[in-house]
Amino acid sequence: MADVVLHQWDISPYCRKVRKALRRKGVVYRTVDYNGLRAPKAAKLHPSGKLPVLDWDGERIADSTLICADLDRRVPDPPLVPADPRDAALARLLEDWADESLYYFEMQFRAAYPDAATKAVELLCEGRPGWEKPLVRPIFLRSLRSRLKAHGFGGWSREEVERWFTRHLDDLDAMLTGREWLVGTQCSIADLAVSSQLDEVVRTSTLAGTVRARPALAAWLDRMALA
Repeated sequence: MADVVLHQWDISPYCRKVRKALRRKGVVYRTVDYNGLRAPKAAKLHPSGKLPVLDWDGERIADSTLICADLDRRVPDPPLVPADPRDAALARLLEDWADESLYYFEMQFRAAYPDAATKAVELLCEGRPGWEKPLVRPIFLRSLRSRLKAHGFGGWSREEVERWFTRHLDDLDAMLTGREWLVGTQCSIADLAVSSQLDEVVRTSTLAGTVRARPALAAWLDRMALA
């Protein structure tokens, strides 16, 4: 049996996506967390300097998209990408949308909403000495705000961001009405990527009720918790 280690932040939606992929593939693995002031050690794991990093018998690969593609190569069944070319293209596009767009809504909610920021910092410091929390909080929030500003979120009001986000929720609910999965007839990388982002919104944001108020979307998130 392979020795598989996921180097992660539990709070990261990208690490969550990889955990879901590993679970779907039936791969036995263990995790190493880089919470609190251990975070700088993560940069030494891979030239990319970011998490998640998956270590498979000593071979390391970074980036959740690349990790999931590598898992499909190592453990082909069940596949994460549909066999139909059109479905495969749509699944990859939805994965990219989740990773590169939906992600920033989640980050905005953590950075701009005090209650969400507090929950996020608590999770980020889980298992670490209590004195680390007041040190980690300003670093974490400063990093988030810098990335959000660079992405173009700096000039939007809270109301505008929430309105934009809820439109995405409505679209997802419409896509899922009358069907089990976002693409094709079985769980795919699209489901893993999108649900991982929304799971973190539900876990830390005051908008959890807004997400789960949409029946098809809520039922799908429940399925994804078991998939």
